[in-house]
This record gives sequence, C-alpha cells and structure tokens, in this order.
Amino acid sequence: MFSNIKKLTAYILITSIGLILLLQLHNLSLFPLSRGFDAGSHLEYVNFLKNNWRIPLAYEGWELYQPPLYYFLITFVSSPIGIKVIGFLLWSLLALTSYKFFQKKINDINVSLIGTFITSSLPVVLYLTYTISNEFFSGVLISITLVYYVSFYKPVNKSKIILGILIGLSFLAKATAFVLILLIALDQLISARFKIIKTAKNLFFPFSISFLMSGWFYLRNWILFGGPFISSYDFPKINPLMQTIVPRNLSFFLSLKGFLTMDLFRSHHYSFLSGTFFSWFYDGHNVIIPVQEFSKIGAILVLFSLPIFIFFLIGYVKEYFVKKNKNVIFLLYLTLLFIGYISYNFRLPYYSTVKGVFLISAVIPFGYFFIKGIMPYKKYLFYISLYIVFYTIILLRNFWILKFWYIGT
Repeated sequence: MFSNIKKLTAYILITSIGLILLLQLHNLSLFPLSRGFDAGSHLEYVNFLKNNWRIPLAYEGWELYQPPLYYFLITFVSSPIGIKVIGFLLWSLLALTSYKFFQKKINDINVSLIGTFITSSLPVVLYLTYTISNEFFSGVLISITLVYYVSFYKPVNKSKIILGILIGLSFLAKATAFVLILLIALDQLISARFKIIKTAKNLFFPFSISFLMSGWFYLRNWILFGGPFISSYDFPKINPLMQTIVPRNLSFFLSLKGFLTMDLFRSHHYSFLSGTFFSWFYDGHNVIIPVQEFSKIGAILVLFSLPIFIFFLIGYVKEYFVKKNKNVIFLLYLTLLFIGYISYNFRLPYYSTVKGVFLISAVIPFGYFFIKGIMPYKKYLFYISLYIVFYTIILLRNFWILKFWYIGT
C-alpha cells in the first residue's frame, strides 16, 4: 500500500512537471521578443556586435555595459525563434541540474521531483525564460556553478580547473558573479578555519583561471572609467533614466500596503517587500501577462504561493542551526545576494530596480530550502503532490499565452 502511494505521488509530480514543460513549449512560439526588460536595448547589443565586431563601451547604449558572453552566443542565431530555443534549453538545463542535485543530496525521487518542480516552475523563471536578456543566462550559469561547488568540487587540479572555468563564464555573463566568487572565498576561509594563506593557496588556481577568462572585461572598465562595475547609469548625460526617484526609507522597505491591496502590478513603485514578492511569485512587471488593472487569477496564484514561501523560510532558518553544515554556501549566497539587491536599490532608487529577476540565480537554493522546510512532513508527500497539481493548474491559467494578448503592442 505504501509503495503504491509512493508511485502514485511520483506519477502526479512527473505529470505536473510535464505540464510545465507543455506550458514552456506553447509559450516558445507565441512570446514576442519585443517584450521583457529593455528588450530593444538587449537586441541593440547583439546588433552592435554584428555590425562593429568589438565589445561596446558602457556609455554607448543602455544595455551595452553588460558583459558580452550571452550576446556573443546570440549573434550566431539568425532567427527570433532560435533565440527563444536557447531560452528553452537553458530552462531545461536548470530543471535537469536541480533534479540531479536534489537526487544526490536527498536520495528520494519524490522529494527530488518536488524540488525540481519548485525550481523550474517559479513564476520568475517562467516569465524570464524567453526574454532576450542576460539575466536568465547568468542565473543558470551561476546555479550550475553553485551545484558543482557544493556537490562535486574537490581540492584537486581537475576540479579546480572546472570551477575556474564555471566562475569565468559566470563573470562573462553578468557581474552578479561577484557575489558567487565572494561566497566561495568566504566558504573556503571558513573551511580553513580562517587561515588566510591556506585559503589563498586553495583558491589561487581556480580564481586565476576565472580571471584569465573574464578579467579583461572588468580591467578595461577600470582603466577607462575608474571602476570594474560600470554601467550606463554612470553616464546620466548620455543615458538619462527617465524615472521618478522613490526614496529608500523605512517606509519603502517595510510597507505591507501592496499585500493588503493586492496591488500586483504597481506595488514595486512604493513597496520593496510586495514588489519583490509579486515579481518572484507572479509577473508584477507584465513581462508575459498583459497590462491590466487587476487579475483575480493572479491574486489566487499569489495566495497559493504563500505555503511555498513559508516552507522556504522555515527551511532557510532551520539550516542556520545545522552543525557542520556542508551547504552553508547556500545560506551565505542567499543572504549576501539579498544584501546586494538592497544595496542596488539604494544606488538606483527607482521602481525598475524592485524585481525578483535580480535574485534569479538563487532558484536552486530556494528549492533546496523549500525541501528542507517540508522534510518533517515527508509522510504527507502525497498530499503535497496534490497541492502541487492545483498550483500547476493555476500557473497554466496565468501564464498560458493567448494569441490576442499582444495585439496592438
């Protein structure tokens, strides 16, 4: 009887993941590349590479300050559908990586399937997959690097070479990888019991490889502009940001008004918490979902996402009290990434900087902590799988693109 329930749970979870796969395949053909965050500016980067055969400088266009790896790969794709196929392949790689990781860590197929579902079906993942942007590309690369470091890295030359290459690629995708390299250094320092020289010796080889691969880009910025992490925002006379400044005060960071009013599409203008939540568990910036005054099914999705968020928080907090925690890198990464996200909001106090997309590289740690949160209730996995079925249906209802959605846009 127990075995039959376990099998049924697995079938339900596989079906749910299959439905998300169907959703992604459906949206692949219908999503227009003109939608998304600064889609035209990202396309400008690709066209710049094709026309000029050099890496642009930060002031030459709105998104031209970005590292070049994603855009370089896109130059080899001649059609919009090809660009979206790359997004689909990245999503598939993220799902496969998460499954392999959870299976290795937990060694329970149903728990692994739940973790894979959470990682691959988060709304922020679903609406970001097909946008032309280096965000999702960077998030997947960093996720792979984190999984490799946590599960497979050993202090031998072969492993160090692989880690160095992964870090180098991540840095060439987006500067968010700075958080990754900081976390690996900190984790190695903790493992070496804060012996700085020993830590430096352990990391010299992989960090040297990553620097040889990607350091030239950041050195160029430093030489030309006085700092490695230069962006178009640093040239306001050339690239003015036409947005109203929203003061980053306590009211902005602690306000719950967006939750109380279910202001799904505008709360990022005045509330850090609800704006981030609605762009992680919904599509608060209208990337896929058309602009509208209010969405009842969207509100239902947000409510159904609350248990996922609560169990994530439980798992996250519990991990702090695990002695000799081998996955402390996940705790550190999530914590410092979120601190970096807050700092970015102070640097650029605009509505456009309040979005869960900036946390996309944390999706596998998010799924991991969710699993840790539900582990005490492992005997109820069948009922959790039923909840996931309902959640899947709501996701399909929200994100299944209809042909008339973008008429006139």
